[in-house]
Amino acid sequence: MNSFDLPSKRLTDPMKPAGLAVLFMCCSFALGVAEPPPRAMVVWDFEDGITNPLGGQYNTYQREPSWARTYLDPRVTRTPRGHALRVTAHREAEGFCGLWLDFYPAAEAPRQHLDATPYRYLSFWAKGQKGGEDFEIELIDEATLDDEEARVRRPLRAYLPRGLSTTWQQILIPLADFGRIQRQRLVKVTLNLSRRGDYRFYLDDLGFRRDAGASPEPRDPSGSASGAAQGTAHRALWAWNTKPLLDPDQPEAANRFFAFCASHQIQRIYLAAEFDWPTAGSPSAGRLRNPEGYRAFLARAHQQGLKVDGLAGTPEWAVCENHAHALAAVDAILAFNEASPAGGRLDGIHFDVEPYTLMGYSDPSYRPEILLGLLEMNEKCAGRARAGGLSFSCDVPSWFYPGGGLERDRLMVNFKGEEKTVGEHLTDMLDSVTIMDYTNRADGAGGIIARGLPALHYAASRKKKIVVGVETFSEGEKSVAFVCGLPAEEFWPRLARTGLRNQLFYEDFRMSLCSDDVNLHIGLAEPREMTPEKRTALETALARLARQLGASSDPERYFPFEMLGVARAALAENPDWKGFEPFEITDPETGKRIQGFRSVHRMLPSITFHGLGREVFQEEVDSTIEWLGRHASFGGVAIHFYESFRELMEGGNQESGVRSRESAGKK
Repeated sequence: MNSFDLPSKRLTDPMKPAGLAVLFMCCSFALGVAEPPPRAMVVWDFEDGITNPLGGQYNTYQREPSWARTYLDPRVTRTPRGHALRVTAHREAEGFCGLWLDFYPAAEAPRQHLDATPYRYLSFWAKGQKGGEDFEIELIDEATLDDEEARVRRPLRAYLPRGLSTTWQQILIPLADFGRIQRQRLVKVTLNLSRRGDYRFYLDDLGFRRDAGASPEPRDPSGSASGAAQGTAHRALWAWNTKPLLDPDQPEAANRFFAFCASHQIQRIYLAAEFDWPTAGSPSAGRLRNPEGYRAFLARAHQQGLKVDGLAGTPEWAVCENHAHALAAVDAILAFNEASPAGGRLDGIHFDVEPYTLMGYSDPSYRPEILLGLLEMNEKCAGRARAGGLSFSCDVPSWFYPGGGLERDRLMVNFKGEEKTVGEHLTDMLDSVTIMDYTNRADGAGGIIARGLPALHYAASRKKKIVVGVETFSEGEKSVAFVCGLPAEEFWPRLARTGLRNQLFYEDFRMSLCSDDVNLHIGLAEPREMTPEKRTALETALARLARQLGASSDPERYFPFEMLGVARAALAENPDWKGFEPFEITDPETGKRIQGFRSVHRMLPSITFHGLGREVFQEEVDSTIEWLGRHASFGGVAIHFYESFRELMEGGNQESGVRSRESAGKK
């Protein structure tokens, strides 16, 4: 996703001393009260989580290969209790990085502005980890918000010639140094890290002062609501690769798994349910594969105090024509439980059905039908599971709970006479929901906390629980071959006629869509090991797609070489894709030349904790628990998935544990 939804509520009561200073000032002037404003107005003291008392947020900005990240640090602070904002960054000659801090919520319309007219100084406290850290400071008003050239950047070394020290220092910058800034219409502060190198420094108590006198004591946050103690929250773990865990000839694999769960406080397992079906493609009379292996695993898990849910699902189950397959999976699990002793039964069913990967999901006119099918499928399966004595939950992306705007409109579904987002409907009907909140930082406007809050806020109103999922897996780069496509108004009706809207694969190749905002191009993932036979099969499949969905199907109207230029420019700006290689193939049946392009899809590093190390993962999860644990609807964290999590925590190269089509329940 390219944008992040702002939470609709603050994490804690905004009526704290720092906030009162601002509110007092605003109200006093509005009412004509004669009292002077406070000597100091603290806007950001980082004791209210990811927002300040006015609802403003902060976040990093960056362009590769430079990067920056933040962390609400409870250990390096100006008071015995509380938080400072830690900034860690790496600046290369190419790219850029820095930090912005809004005063008021940026999404509110009309936009609010901070009035600092009574004040002479921008003030903040900072310390470096090594000393000598330096950055540039911008104070941005309404006039310069969209005009970077008009902004005045002040170097920190103009006020601290040696840069930051390793002890806390107060930095006072005269507002006059920012030129003709409109003090009554301030929007944000930006710190730009312009020098090459590695950074780590800490910020606290950013605001404004009337004079350069001694700063008041920082706020003592001891009265703030305390969150769940770090490490004590409920933890779940996805386990997709069941073969070694259920194999009686490999007891060391199960031994290691259970020891790992114990050492990392795992309490619930989402264990992949693998099925055998008597007839390929038929949803009737399925059974769990290797039932004795499951029973032995479950008996041991229960002895260790673990709960285990049968994990199943595939995107195709969302559409109505495939609901029978989803129900058959539920029936197979219920039949397994019925035939098993009490200690060898599954405790619940957990579905992972991700319909947004289907080809038709991006069609605005068809998306509501897919989402409605998803809701109907979950309702049917939840009812059948509960009738059999099992809980029922599912995975959904955090963006199924949008805060507002166009994204909310796209995810609204009328289900049984109620108009709500798909996430809200699922929360209403299920025992719990696990949101896939996949980013590798807890705080900031785009962090785990901010993305999770809309789901938690809604769940609280329904007295339900939300489990927050984090990612530790890194998917390898994948080359995709696209045929030059068609404008959207032509592509979507044609796709509907092909019958591919509800599919993920075409002739055993994974399909992919690429939009350049003008045309839609359909492609197929290339095999990692390309043999001559596989290349022939791939090109034949591409040619068949091109006859139905490609520009070559109507060369009098559509011009592939023009399309290539548009697609190249669009992919160059899309961080999900790397490289652009045009190609031409011949349709083996018609002899027509078909133009296309090849690009490499990559999983953005910001999605996963893979490669960041144990310490970063633990800090960010602890921070997530600290701040989201203040909500009654917080149901703990879930970690995706066992092998990649073990690699992160123990180091070394483990088996990839990549989800197979079979383990995901596909038939």
